[in-house]
Amino acid sequence: MSSNPNINSMRKILLFILLSASYAQAQTLSLKEVLGQVQAQHPELEMYQSQAKAYDAMAEGATAWEAPQLSAGFFMSPYQSSYWKDQTTTVDGMPSMMRGMGNVMIQARQMIPNTGRLKASQRYQRAMSSVESERKNVAANELLFQAKSAYYEAQILERKLKVLKESQQTVRTMVQMGEKKIAFSQESLASVYKAKSQSALLEKDNRMMEGQHKQKLYLLNGLMNRAKAELFALDTTFVIKDYELATIDSSTVLQNRSDLMAIDRSIQVALLKQKAEQRRSRPDFGIEYGHMFTFGGNPNMFTLMGMMSVPIAPWSSKMYKSSIKASRLEVQAMQDQKEALLIESVNMLQGIKEEIASTKYQIKLYQDMILPSLRKAYDVSMFAYSNNTGELFMALDARMSLQMAQMQYWDTLLNLLQLQANYEKQTQVF
Repeated sequence: MSSNPNINSMRKILLFILLSASYAQAQTLSLKEVLGQVQAQHPELEMYQSQAKAYDAMAEGATAWEAPQLSAGFFMSPYQSSYWKDQTTTVDGMPSMMRGMGNVMIQARQMIPNTGRLKASQRYQRAMSSVESERKNVAANELLFQAKSAYYEAQILERKLKVLKESQQTVRTMVQMGEKKIAFSQESLASVYKAKSQSALLEKDNRMMEGQHKQKLYLLNGLMNRAKAELFALDTTFVIKDYELATIDSSTVLQNRSDLMAIDRSIQVALLKQKAEQRRSRPDFGIEYGHMFTFGGNPNMFTLMGMMSVPIAPWSSKMYKSSIKASRLEVQAMQDQKEALLIESVNMLQGIKEEIASTKYQIKLYQDMILPSLRKAYDVSMFAYSNNTGELFMALDARMSLQMAQMQYWDTLLNLLQLQANYEKQTQVF
């Protein structure tokens, strides 16, 4: 019997969709790849970059002069238009000619600013761009820390889910064995019900952790500026570093911390602002030219004048003098802030080093003593129960004790990974 060609085509299409979905689900992103996408695609970092470009654009126009001023109109002209023309009058019986009065003037003015003040303002604007660049690095450091934390948490949740699934399978086996033994009066009904309730609790924990795992993946997608539904697989390896052996001093922190560098840039900006304000005490110059078309038979006239501002006048110098004083105080405040952050960072790094060493010791205890001992206790209890020489509640208790220790082990490892991420955040070592 021949098959329908349309059905075969539909099967091929469905198979292609399933294979494509499997490939998408199988896509694995390492921590390094995740961090790279965060740096390249997060919109907040683009914001700082655009702001830096805006200051660069403003700096390009900082040396521009003021626009010239043009004016035109009547100048010293009588209100009565009859006086604009030549007039013949009689003085002591004798005719006399009186010239017309008034003028039409066109005038142009150009202020010539102080070149030193313009250049100082330009340097100030360019320095603002460097501050935004360092702020971008500060924001990137925080975003990378968030991405590392979420990635590590998702990795640990996957390990915990494996522990839960293993426990679920074991408890189901215990329940099946217990139900068979009840028929031969070799097991109590209470122990079987207890095992069933434990299986339900494991299912509840499993569902909860699966939700938490997806939340971490959604968070990572948000940090990478990807679609929420575009899930991916995580790398299964952990990289443990020996940060507890690192030497911490102030110079190391100063060289790497973007927030401290941003304060340095801000101090430089404040100093450049001081210089720009000091240049305001220098005068600006200007030139003004006017041409007058006179009424009547009078000759045309002109005016040519030079101008100079007097910024050192007491009523005008208060503004830039107070601004200079404020900038000095801002510099002092930022220097104090930098010193406080430096002391805090060095002390925090020392504390993180000690905690890393302690956490590694705990992990070694779990690996060498705690987990192997509990595993053996569980194996013995399960073997005894399988051979009708042990009790269900003892085997169940051994399984739960092993599971609890495994969960604590993964929590301790997560703590170590988070400490590493915090250390890298404080030193900006990636």
